[in-house]
Amino acid sequence: MKLSRFCLCLILAICAIFSSTMVAFAEPLDAIAPAKSLVVLEGNTNEVLYHFKKDMQLPIASLTKIVTAIVAIENCEDINTIVEISPKAVGIEGTSIYLKNGESLKFYDLLLGLILASGNDCAIALAEYIGGEGGQERFVEMMNEFILKLELNNSHFDNPHGLDSKTHYSSAYDLACVTAYAMKNKTFREIVATKYATIEGNEIYQTRYLKHKNKLLFSMDSCVGVKTGFTDNAGRCLVNTAEKDGLQVITVILNCGPMFEEAKRLTNNAFSEYAMKEFVAPYNFISNINIVNGDKENIGVVTIGGFKKAVKKINFEKYIVEYDFPKEVKAPIQLNQVIGKVTVKFEDEVIFQDNLYSIDSANNIDLKYLIENILRKWVPN
Repeated sequence: MKLSRFCLCLILAICAIFSSTMVAFAEPLDAIAPAKSLVVLEGNTNEVLYHFKKDMQLPIASLTKIVTAIVAIENCEDINTIVEISPKAVGIEGTSIYLKNGESLKFYDLLLGLILASGNDCAIALAEYIGGEGGQERFVEMMNEFILKLELNNSHFDNPHGLDSKTHYSSAYDLACVTAYAMKNKTFREIVATKYATIEGNEIYQTRYLKHKNKLLFSMDSCVGVKTGFTDNAGRCLVNTAEKDGLQVITVILNCGPMFEEAKRLTNNAFSEYAMKEFVAPYNFISNINIVNGDKENIGVVTIGGFKKAVKKINFEKYIVEYDFPKEVKAPIQLNQVIGKVTVKFEDEVIFQDNLYSIDSANNIDLKYLIENILRKWVPN
């Protein structure tokens, strides 16, 4: 009896330790994570908020279709164009919207079938259309070229749908960066946020009713969608995007049983711990400075580039912004001439620096300067 009580207490203690480990985490996630790999990215700035083995190359199942979608969209002149379905897109293994040979659908509807229903047949149909004479093979080349353009190093694609292949893989970080890029595209953003869609049929082909597979799109007010994926080899995978108070939180979970629960936990933690702070506003007036020997008394100094960053709320006071510019400058001054610098520091470490510029020009009215300027113009070298 005493032994059984001891064993029970030991089991409860272990469970308590494990449970607390699951909840408490920092960046990087050193704690036990239920996912094989994960990352939480702020999509506006591509800052990594949390991660666990974020660069591990893994099978990604239908998360592949995020790349398929954005490559297809960026290479289609008219998203309402009609696509005729070829035999190669019929009867594809895995999830499908059951395309028929010779059927004609809008390009946009194929995108809905690709993302909401995770249709492998839609992936092939889009690849065949965009790949042109090169077909699916050319489209896959375009997918890999796209990844290289984004300077991502842990991805390679063998197909547009994500069915397992030895050299078909990506990483949590690569997928997060692709999603951050793709969410800036209006059509992609609209597609991945669509909860329900109907593809109208006719007397030959049935009407199709689609529902997004990302459950968080229906249960989190901040969620703006994206994509789920599953194969036996890849496990359960999810890319989820949520937006709130200026933050765009992209959570990528690879090979995780409770992927929805984990994504929700990480997303809520990000919103709780972080806030978007604009340290330097673009095209912002800073000050007037005096001009010596100028045809104007003073001139305005402005920023051109801006800087904002997702920062931990508890660290707000550790950031400082410093403006460095002279009290006066000698004429002549050119428009957009560098006048000074703005620097953002975190605990004395410089995290951002940019120039300050003149908002106007000013001529020199000093007599000596005027004479020298006339001579420069009229006396040959």
